[in-house]
Amino acid sequence: MKIQRFPQGTRVRLRRGRYPIDPSLLGREGTVVALHRTHGSRYRVQLHDEQELRLFDESELEVVQPVAGVEEAGAHQGGGGSDAPN
Repeated sequence: MKIQRFPQGTRVRLRRGRYPIDPSLLGREGTVVALHRTHGSRYRVQLHDEQELRLFDESELEVVQPVAGVEEAGAHQGGGGSDAPN
């Protein structure tokens, strides 16, 4: 079973990986849209300022901003035990 390393919505930056990449793409940022189902280590990414989706290997991606987890997202909604005065 393949564990998705970059969940949908993760902001990523392109870097050199195990496959050749167009040098003009290096350092560009985008958002992970989906894990490619037939190629478990490749992700569909929408680069900022582009409409089309591109396919990149996970070795070509580095996290810029992770997606907030359920616990983290819920902690900022208020009303939880951690928000109660001491």
